[in-house]
Amino acid sequence: MQAMDFSRGLNAMKLKLICSAAAFVLASAFVPASAQMQFERIPEGHVQSPDADEVPPAAPAPKVHPFAMMAGTWTGGGMIDLTNDIHEKLRCRATYTYNQASSGLALAIRCASDNYKFELTSNVVERNGQLSGTWNETAYGVSGSISGRVNGGRISAEARGDSFTASLSVNTNGNRQSVTITPKATYIINVQIGMGKAAAATASR
Repeated sequence: MQAMDFSRGLNAMKLKLICSAAAFVLASAFVPASAQMQFERIPEGHVQSPDADEVPPAAPAPKVHPFAMMAGTWTGGGMIDLTNDIHEKLRCRATYTYNQASSGLALAIRCASDNYKFELTSNVVERNGQLSGTWNETAYGVSGSISGRVNGGRISAEARGDSFTASLSVNTNGNRQSVTITPKATYIINVQIGMGKAAAATASR
């Protein structure tokens, strides 16, 4: 009698194990394969953050207008080449004022040597890489129009007046700037200027 009860209990236990195994297999069939792989990859005792591997995208760098990079005061010097093989050293100072609303630039360049000087002022605007505006040279009383192109820190332009034409090149790289002015059919052959940007003045306390 006891043997029969033990046999019945053993058969009932086997039946429960078979049912449990069948239930596990059936449940596994409905779990997505990706979830099964995720469960297999997580080490025992490790708590995984849901966004641990996600890196937020970097914010794009703000675009700076080329004229904005030039704004401020620049000082330096260079050389003026004249006819009859005359070369004189220049002392120069330039001021650039940027107008963000109009994409405009007001510039004033003043240079002097022992025997010569010039004061060039100009107001220009930029539209889709094209530059246009007016210029004036106060020391010799000449003026006219200016047009050209802006490409990053490089300006290539031509200044025209009633009796004066000159090509103008301005290259700005960080706090360094070079200016080349090449007049046509005048006693001034070429002007080369190199300048550095002056540090902004701090307010006195």
